[in-house]
Amino acid sequence: MFRMTTDAVESIAAAEWDSLVRPGDLFQSHAWLRHLDDVIAPHSAVVVRRAGHLVAAMPVWEGDRSDPGLFNLPAFFPDMPELGRASFLWAGARRSVRNGLLCEMGPQRPAALSELLSGALACAHDAGHDGVIVPYLPVNAAVELAAAHRNAHCLVHSADATVYMSPNHAAEPNWYASGHNRKRRRRELRDFVATGHTLEWTDLTPAVAAEVAPLIANTRGKYGSSGGAAWINRIFEAQRKFGLDEFATVLLCRRNGALVSVAVCYRHADSLHGRYYGADESAGRIGSSYFVTTCHAPVGYAAQHGLRRVYLSTSSLEAKVRRGAMVEPLAAVVLLARGRLYSGSVCAHNRKLASEYLDRFSDYSYLLSPAWLDFLI
Repeated sequence: MFRMTTDAVESIAAAEWDSLVRPGDLFQSHAWLRHLDDVIAPHSAVVVRRAGHLVAAMPVWEGDRSDPGLFNLPAFFPDMPELGRASFLWAGARRSVRNGLLCEMGPQRPAALSELLSGALACAHDAGHDGVIVPYLPVNAAVELAAAHRNAHCLVHSADATVYMSPNHAAEPNWYASGHNRKRRRRELRDFVATGHTLEWTDLTPAVAAEVAPLIANTRGKYGSSGGAAWINRIFEAQRKFGLDEFATVLLCRRNGALVSVAVCYRHADSLHGRYYGADESAGRIGSSYFVTTCHAPVGYAAQHGLRRVYLSTSSLEAKVRRGAMVEPLAAVVLLARGRLYSGSVCAHNRKLASEYLDRFSDYSYLLSPAWLDFLI
């Protein structure tokens, strides 16, 4: 029924690939993968076809232990050292902190996902790896994918911040936030204006890219990223090459005419993804410019444009929660080439991490996804 192959992503037609991309899954799109091919290294893809038609796909890439960053297995699974020592083939978009499932809908979906995982595992085995890992999946997608193979496991390892818009896109977009959070938002917006800040939304043109790149590189450099502004400009050049600039919108924050902070966001269907942030550290953070640029203004943009959610990524969760974002679990699907993990260890890991997040954000329990509770059972 199915035919599985391993192909380069560039060899697959964009329209065929994107027919499997779900709304909001920008980082699984053909254009996003191809721009990463251009600036870092090409993706291969496990591809499943039925009667010649593409029904499932999974980009894969080799991990880099020399620069683990957000892809550090011992940090993912500190109480499961056997995973920290293992060598995995990584699946999903290269170095993406939000992945998704590329698979047809309908009654054949479970079988197609099973074929997809089996194909990815075969690729991992052929390359000499201990297994395959699909990280940074929304937990519902991870549970579904793990259920497609009897030896696969769903392991929570991180969380991201998401703002869901008011059903009527009201002026107070994060409608489920507490009164205290809404007061904080209004106070920070007043301070922002009172200290002489202005906002401008614009396109990701070459001139705008050159202006924002130094600030983004400065912020990324604080957290260990190298390459500087030249690297950021190279990323934006590749995005323009593959048409991603059509999805991009750039926020410029100025004070007294000087650029003090920036955000580069991307629209996909009914979602807005906050992807790149930067600030001039010498300008300080008076007037809440950082919080307006990274949280309040993107949420306001989404409200004005009728979008349903804003993904604010995995960093600085406390700051984002205090401004009305919901904390949602992200999980990895792990499949070993030989044997399977002990289910008791998997449950203990998931229970422990869920408990840690519930304790960490106990003052904001109403902003914790109910999915966390599923791992306490």
